[in-house]
Amino acid sequence: MKKVMLMAFFLTMCLFLHYNYPLAEEGRYQVVVEESYYAVSPENEDKFVEIYKSKVFHFWKEMKKMGLIDGDIKMYSQRIHTLKPHWTFKTVVRFKSYSAIDKWLEKREEVFNKLFPGEGGYKELGKKIKAITEEHWDEFIREIPLE
Repeated sequence: MKKVMLMAFFLTMCLFLHYNYPLAEEGRYQVVVEESYYAVSPENEDKFVEIYKSKVFHFWKEMKKMGLIDGDIKMYSQRIHTLKPHWTFKTVVRFKSYSAIDKWLEKREEVFNKLFPGEGGYKELGKKIKAITEEHWDEFIREIPLE
């Protein structure tokens, strides 16, 4: 009887773990990394960095205070340029989840206008950056923990 009870317990646990494991796994993959790439001509590089540091960086810090992103807001440049894809600057932001991205999209105009009143909003900033950028693309990638 003890063997039967032990076997029943073991099978119940196996079934429980099997059906609940996918849900636990999906929860581990919530972080979404936004990598934004910008190809900027040499004469506009300083202006791009100035706009990013003075406006965009402060905007992202506010989003971090709201709990939508975690980790540091980072900007990179290549030490030696590659042929393709060619980019001058890459920025990286880690969103806590896909729902955090939705919240960011919903709140970005409001937050930008609060931080920089009278400057035309987040979309106007995007136009300024686009004017000095030759190419731009974003990649939203899901982080898969290895531990």
